[in-house]
Amino acid sequence: MSSDSATDIPQIIVSVQAGAVSAVELDWPGACGGECVFLGRTRSEDHPDFGPLVRLEYEVYGPMAKKVLGQMAGDAAKKFGCLAVRMVHAQGAVQPGEASVVIQVATPHRGEAFEACRYLIDRLKHDLPVWKREVWRDGETFVDGCCAGDGERLGERPASWVADEGVEHDG
Repeated sequence: MSSDSATDIPQIIVSVQAGAVSAVELDWPGACGGECVFLGRTRSEDHPDFGPLVRLEYEVYGPMAKKVLGQMAGDAAKKFGCLAVRMVHAQGAVQPGEASVVIQVATPHRGEAFEACRYLIDRLKHDLPVWKREVWRDGETFVDGCCAGDGERLGERPASWVADEGVEHDG
């Protein structure tokens, strides 16, 4: 884990950007032996009533989202000894095959990098204030947004929920 020296302060990069996101080459600290990258991509799907998925549209309140992303990244850095964390979420339209979220973490060893990456995507799915609209060829649906995990913790929403009649989502 980190000490108090200035060289052990983790690099944290968080942002919300228009359109699809991607992983980038970063100048991670030299002590990083493990880097894990997660890209969350839009799947090609067919809705039973509305046909094929055309795109997802994300609404994000940028200042709040960046603050939450920063808190998540800082928590992961402390918990897993990350020396660098980059988290970027898309805002606006994302086509099938494109990524809406990227998480990059660098740690001294690979195990912590994998654990931190998994921890961050799970937190993001529960805690980030993002609202998603699914645009199908013949209609639109909405996916529950911000803090979907709160209802589960309170017993108000099952782990697998139904947003549209007959269309099951796993969050």
